[in-house]
Amino acid sequence: MEEKNKLIIAYIENKVKELEEMSMYIHRENIDKLLAVFLNREEDITAIKAKIDDIFRNSIAEYQKSLDSMGNTYEEVLNAYQKIEKMNRTSAKVYLRGGIVPYVLLNEDSNRRHSNLDLLCSKKDINMLREIFRKKNIYDPKKDSLTYTINNIDYGFQVIIDKVKVDIAVFEETEDGIIEYSFDCKKRLGRIKNLAARISDYIVPYVSANNKKYMTLSLEFVIADKLMTGRAKDQKDIEKAQECNGISDDKIKKMPLPIVREEKLIGDNLEFTSTMPKIKLDIPKRNGEKGFINFATIMLLIGIVVCIILTNK
Repeated sequence: MEEKNKLIIAYIENKVKELEEMSMYIHRENIDKLLAVFLNREEDITAIKAKIDDIFRNSIAEYQKSLDSMGNTYEEVLNAYQKIEKMNRTSAKVYLRGGIVPYVLLNEDSNRRHSNLDLLCSKKDINMLREIFRKKNIYDPKKDSLTYTINNIDYGFQVIIDKVKVDIAVFEETEDGIIEYSFDCKKRLGRIKNLAARISDYIVPYVSANNKKYMTLSLEFVIADKLMTGRAKDQKDIEKAQECNGISDDKIKKMPLPIVREEKLIGDNLEFTSTMPKIKLDIPKRNGEKGFINFATIMLLIGIVVCIILTNK
């Protein structure tokens, strides 16, 4: 039994790790509940693994549904970007990045929800940008890396424009290439990415299909970022980027891997609560060999209780 338990633990932990690599996270408490259900069972290990696979498969499907209902449409994200462009009456330059870039250049709706709008700003301009948002009363120190950083590095910040999360990363050019700084509000992490590239290869001017000029992160670097995550939506974004004019397959092949490191930011410990959902495993009851917990059943029971309370009144 001890050996089988070790196999079950390793199997579940590996499944969790696979999800985390796809940016899907599970609360530790939820994982422990799953372990409690399957440890010390008399069933064959193959049957146990099959049940674990079913739980992960069904839970991921529900998680994807919840993600689809969140975020913003392509039009909403693009409108937020255009609103920022109108706000900016300074010399500070702001550049598009992320999955929206190929759709903007192709003048096509992405037909999916976007969790945020990603922008880039140079280190010398970033404080001007903060001041713009301060004056518009949409700057929030809880969403700024400078609130938490203890190493005096500016990793950027986040603002909310018409319910769209706008994440603004910082970059600087050095003798060795580009250093990119980004801030993960959810985990309160500062990420530093070293890129062996010239500024002319990093920020590139493009003309879109509807004849508008954009300065964005280069399509090659957009693809490189997407390849590091490997999610289904990122694969679609990569395919769209490859349809754009001005992309170079040769540059992609020659592009060196970036060096990335993370710093946990603590500062004065202001709290920031993300609205992104955690994936929740739909775990069967410990003694419930008859099947998995049914969400609809739970809601029905809650409804019955409410009716009883109202009747008693």
